[in-house]
Amino acid sequence: MPIDKGTLLKKSIAKAVQSPGNLVGGAVCLAASAVLWNPLPLILWGLAATGWVSLAATGDRYIKQIEEEERRGELAKAEKDREVLRQRVEALLADPLVAGWVRACLLPDYMASYRRLAEIRGRVTQVLADRTDLDAGTKANILQQLGYMLTTYLSFVRERVAYLQILTNVRPAADSVSDQPAASPAPIAPAPQPAQLAAVRRDRPQAVRPFPQAVPALPSVEKRLAEVDAKCQTLKGLAEKEPATARTRQWHIGILEKQRELLLECQKRDQMVVAQLGAFTDVFEVILGRVSASQFSATEVASYMGAVVEQIVETEKFVDSLRPAMDQLVGGIVPA
Repeated sequence: MPIDKGTLLKKSIAKAVQSPGNLVGGAVCLAASAVLWNPLPLILWGLAATGWVSLAATGDRYIKQIEEEERRGELAKAEKDREVLRQRVEALLADPLVAGWVRACLLPDYMASYRRLAEIRGRVTQVLADRTDLDAGTKANILQQLGYMLTTYLSFVRERVAYLQILTNVRPAADSVSDQPAASPAPIAPAPQPAQLAAVRRDRPQAVRPFPQAVPALPSVEKRLAEVDAKCQTLKGLAEKEPATARTRQWHIGILEKQRELLLECQKRDQMVVAQLGAFTDVFEVILGRVSASQFSATEVASYMGAVVEQIVETEKFVDSLRPAMDQLVGGIVPA
């Protein structure tokens, strides 16, 4: 974010006042006034210093220095915040179920992709450092925008995983709408004893190799919608069978229909996130190729990156606009 002119002027004046030359001059004049018991040297220094500070503060020297310091500060803060976000996303992806999806290739290895993006940004940094035809501001702007993209990539991964976890762990809320007793759980076979395992090893050594545990499929919003529709139909049937409960059943159906709407809205949100995540690697590759080209156009790259950032910002706004729907979805359904 560019610093406003008022703040920039104040900081420039402060730097000019605190410059070594100005402070040394003031100290010398103060000492001379004390020795001579004459305030004239101090008065003359004050007048000269005021004029010099005014000229220096509005010049390019301190303004560029302040802008560079602001850029470095913003970059350092962005890097720190991104590292915190990266650790949080890695913690989400370390969930056994999510990690199983990744191993089974049901879900992309998002952190591997992130490391690839960070590696490309590092290569862009090296290329820009060797280019003498670009000013420091242009280089800093390119790297700052790439850093912003890295951060938004992690944010979108977090939203994607959170959505899948919601679909996995919760289902549409409903009171008991069936008189049928719950099915009894399937009996669990007793664990084999060591002696049994030893016998199997002697007879069939291959049979004791551990089989990979089955990974549940990715949660399906279509399945959740079908559950909602089925419960609505059941409630309608009960309302006809028991007219005295019709009003309560209709109220219950209204709750389920609202949940259906929330599921559809959150599905659109997830589709946007998935589409945006799929574009990051290609975008970074294109930027690396353009800054590495011998015929480099800073204007062309700035225009391209501006369009990319604008698209990402629009996706962020869309995701944020549906955050209340996600919150309602979590608050309006009970654990599976």
